[in-house]
Amino acid sequence: MTDPLISCVTVNYRSTHFIRHLLRSVQEARLSFPFEYIVVDNCPGDGCAEMIRERYPWTTVLTPLKNNGFGAGNNVGIRRARGKYVMLVNPDVTMFPGEMEKLIAWMDAHPDVGMCGPRLKNPDGSLQESRFHFHELVTPFLRRTPLGRTRWGKKRIAHFLMQNENSDRPHEVDWILGAIMLIRREALDKIGMFDERYFMYFEEEDLCRRMWMGGFKVVYAPVAEFVHYYHRESGTKHIWELVTKRMARVHAASGIKYYWKYFRKPHPRVGSDATMVGRDASA
Repeated sequence: MTDPLISCVTVNYRSTHFIRHLLRSVQEARLSFPFEYIVVDNCPGDGCAEMIRERYPWTTVLTPLKNNGFGAGNNVGIRRARGKYVMLVNPDVTMFPGEMEKLIAWMDAHPDVGMCGPRLKNPDGSLQESRFHFHELVTPFLRRTPLGRTRWGKKRIAHFLMQNENSDRPHEVDWILGAIMLIRREALDKIGMFDERYFMYFEEEDLCRRMWMGGFKVVYAPVAEFVHYYHRESGTKHIWELVTKRMARVHAASGIKYYWKYFRKPHPRVGSDATMVGRDASA
């Protein structure tokens, strides 16, 4: 049997509706190369596995013994993947004909890139933020409190979101949103898979950081476009929701693990204007 060029991995957790539309979009894209699609079912019993087996029998469904989180779920799929590239795809993504081919062709032409992310669009056609500088200690507070509306706060948030970079051209970034990540398998074999100490959130930033540390570039590559129905479950309107809202607490716990892991360690991307986790990049 011919090995696939790309292995797509999606983790399900109560996302049957989204995954049905995602797999339909993959089927309608009629990919021009051999591929495999793996869905890791972190929520058995919600009907997703049965729906996939009935409607999309070309998809492999894996069911872990326990839901250990987003990164761990992706690792289950990555271990089974046989492709030259591994593409991690969130359930709430839609693909279109020709876009996967463009992204893979770009990666083939740039062997020094270990991971890239395409341009992501919101359902209304607007650009979605998907390329970032690494978090500073102050970043979560600026994004969740009135401090983010101050002149200094707006400047730091704009830096975090890389808003001064041209979104129409490929460029190096610190990390990319985990909605779609196209990863070179040889890079994964060198740096390792997701750190499973993160149940959810910060795992993709951690992976991108280790990609840079391993000598591979991480690049935003708007040569291809996908739609992402983004819903920020950890979002808060009031500071007390950091305590009362479960996913906000999970986000905060992952952030603490991330900062503890990389605190005061040098920035791995040569030429970046940031230096260490915990230091203001403008200092």
